Amino acid sequence: MIRIAITVAAFDAISTTLPLGSERETGEKGRRLIWVERQVAYRFAAMRQPGESMSNVIIRLAAAT
Repeated sequence: MIRIAITVAAFDAISTTLPLGSERETGEKGRRLIWVERQVAYRFAAMRQPGESMSNVIIRLAAAT
């Protein structure tokens, strides 16, 4: 497992899909810290387009479903 920081908007987009205990911390600048499998973080990073953050990827994927 790896902990990543995402925006509140990204967290809100996926909060209902997260397993219990994967988030309950607030990071710096109002970001949420969540625990995800390392491979999930790698996939998010690989899906990033120029100028995008992991939060942007999460919001884009959530909107597509």
